[in-house]
Amino acid sequence: MQVGLKASSLTTTPSPVKTTPGAASPIIRTERVDTARRGTPAFPESALLSRRPLRYNVQLNQQLTAVQKAENFLSETENQLLVLRHQAMRGNGEEQTATVKSLLQQRSRLSGGTVDRNFNVTLQQKSKVSFSLPGMEKLLEQAPGETLVFALGGSKRELTAVAIPAQSTPRQALVHLNVGLGRLGIHASIGGDGSAVFQVDESRWARVSQHLSVRGEGQQFPSEAFTLLAPRALDSREDDIRQIGSQWDRGASGKLQQTLEQITRERGKLHQHQERVSARIQDMATTYGSRDALETARALGDVLANSGKQYGVLSQALAAQGNISLSTVKNLLE
Repeated sequence: MQVGLKASSLTTTPSPVKTTPGAASPIIRTERVDTARRGTPAFPESALLSRRPLRYNVQLNQQLTAVQKAENFLSETENQLLVLRHQAMRGNGEEQTATVKSLLQQRSRLSGGTVDRNFNVTLQQKSKVSFSLPGMEKLLEQAPGETLVFALGGSKRELTAVAIPAQSTPRQALVHLNVGLGRLGIHASIGGDGSAVFQVDESRWARVSQHLSVRGEGQQFPSEAFTLLAPRALDSREDDIRQIGSQWDRGASGKLQQTLEQITRERGKLHQHQERVSARIQDMATTYGSRDALETARALGDVLANSGKQYGVLSQALAAQGNISLSTVKNLLE
């Protein structure tokens, strides 16, 4: 026995759907519909909006802003340093020195955090401050183990514990130290001379430099109370420029020249980055004109206008099939 059920597809006129015992219900489509669907592109086409996800556009805007801030700050700094060198060689660089120092004090704000203390561009990560931590040298020596509790005060108090195993090597002690200090945003490494060098985000440096303390077990550090540590920022190019005063000597000239060369290298990297971003923007440019957009909008309007009627027909068909009792279905299939 065959049962016919008339239903309307999304884009075709009503056609019979036949069900045979033991087989699934095939959906019969006319050749005209298949041809029409092959000739109609999917909506929306990628180039109508973008060849990248929307979040990529947000990231691109952020990159453009970061590049512009870094370029503007480095360009202004380079100009002010050139003026400083010219005036200092003539013996009247006091006023320009104050201008340069004021500019460097606003580095983080003017560059949007994209230029660090050594005038390195940091577009993909936050600017870091490298510092030493007097008293931590003992932990890198082979000594009896000790459990340390670090506290970082300031606006809020943060605590973390570190267990240094007995007779551990400097690198092993450093690994355990990073596990604990990492929770405070501090990372330690071994420098070229074998000493420990610590790094922290520049935004957290003010807290770390003033409110970092430690309590031990009475071996390397006292156990009665927390001992306030005294982190010391490593010398940077920014510090060298700030020390240049009215007295102009060969040492000051050499440091200023090295800083200018560093700025030139970083600006060259920025220009290469700008070229890559420009190429990406050109790649994302759409080739569709106003006529294509109008036709696409009309096609979308037709689909949306007919969607309500088609949905109602399909809903009725599904409701009818769902109301058929199980015994009726068995009798039809027998």
